Amino acid sequence: MKQYGDTPAAIAMGLFTLGGIFYVIQLLFMTESWLAQNNVGPEAVPVARVLGCAWLGYTVVLISTFMSGPEGTRRFFNALVIAQLGVLIVLWLQSFSEAYREAVFDDAIIVSVLTAFLLFAWSRIRSRI
Repeated sequence: MKQYGDTPAAIAMGLFTLGGIFYVIQLLFMTESWLAQNNVGPEAVPVARVLGCAWLGYTVVLISTFMSGPEGTRRFFNALVIAQLGVLIVLWLQSFSEAYREAVFDDAIIVSVLTAFLLFAWSRIRSRI
């Protein structure tokens, strides 16, 4: 964490990374049960696993920034922020639809918290990346 040179940013990014690890485990190893809990059929398993692989990539790079520091990762962080904001917007829009509300509302809240951690940390380290 000291590679960040900013303890609050490192803590927030660490919490975001833990959320990423949770989603990797959920999407890659508990795919069928997670989809069933959200009333989604097994036809969505490949898409969920692709999303899990994307989260795995993000999480591996985030972990590497704790070892080598965030310097030189501007494009990665910009892409991560854009992707996270996109996920946040899509989940909240779906949560307003009666058909999807029950399936996505809890994820919309979790993703909102994770997005807040990411944006807080990104705003603090943005000048160094």
